[in-house]
This record gives sequence, structure tokens and C-alpha cells, in this order.
Amino acid sequence: MIFRLARIYVSILLVLDLFLVSLSLVLSVSALLGAEKFYGTFGKVVFFAAFGLVLPVAFLAKDRNVWKNEFSVCPAWLKIVIVTFMIYGGAVTCVQAIFFADSPALESNVLSGSSLPLAFEAMPLGILYFLLWSSSVNDVELVRRVRNSAIAVTIGVACVLAWHLG
Repeated sequence: MIFRLARIYVSILLVLDLFLVSLSLVLSVSALLGAEKFYGTFGKVVFFAAFGLVLPVAFLAKDRNVWKNEFSVCPAWLKIVIVTFMIYGGAVTCVQAIFFADSPALESNVLSGSSLPLAFEAMPLGILYFLLWSSSVNDVELVRRVRNSAIAVTIGVACVLAWHLG
């Protein structure tokens, strides 16, 4: 039973990550096409949700060495997608920061704010894929990782609540 709940937890995180990646792609394409209204409505929420999703997924990684442990098992197509999103998000943000230094804060800048989350949303894809479809993680190991992730989520939510209420 506990093993099934652990798989459900990881599956929910994967669905959330895929949803955020899709939203970020739409926001990024619309920003490239000049449609800033869509980013104004959803951009900051997606921007901060991307960083919020990284916290629980990072605690699912083995020894925090994602490149060695989780990504090495991912199929080639997924590695290409992950690296492409990471390079795109990082490159656009660097170009914006270097050449447009007088632009607004990172999350308020339409192009940076829509592309940077892709870099952070791509990383969890490899970890979650590894946990769900790799045979090298047994049920006991999965439950241990999910426990660590759930503790991180609890601490993160407590910090956010304390910040908002305090």
C-alpha cells in the first residue's frame, strides 16, 4: 500500500511538471511572438511554481548527483529535451541580463520570465522518469526518497505560510 502511494506521489509530480512545461512553452512562444498579455495573466504564477516544484523533486534524487544517477538512465530523446530546455532558458536569461540590464526584475521581464522556468522544469523530468520507469529503484528506496521529498514539501509550505502570516 505504501509503495503504491509513493508511486502516486511521483506520478502527481510528473503530471504537474508536464503541465508547467507546457504552460512555460506556451508563455515563451507567445513572448517571442510579442503577445505579452498572456504572460501578464499567468507568467508570475508559472515562474514561481516552477521553482516550487523543484524543491520536492530535488529530494527525490539519489545523493543529489542527478547527472550521474538519474539522467544517465534516461533515454536519449529525453536527455536532448532536458538539455535543450536548460540551454534555452539559461541562454535567454543571460542575454536579457547582459544586453538589457535596465530591463525590469527577472520575473517581470516577459522573455526571461517565460524561458527561465523551462530550465528549472526540465531537470525534474529526468528524475521523475527515472523513478517511474527505471528498474534500478526498488520499492523501499522509492518510499525513502518520497519520505525525504514529503519532509521538504512540509518544511517549504511551513516557511511560506510563516512568511505570509508572520
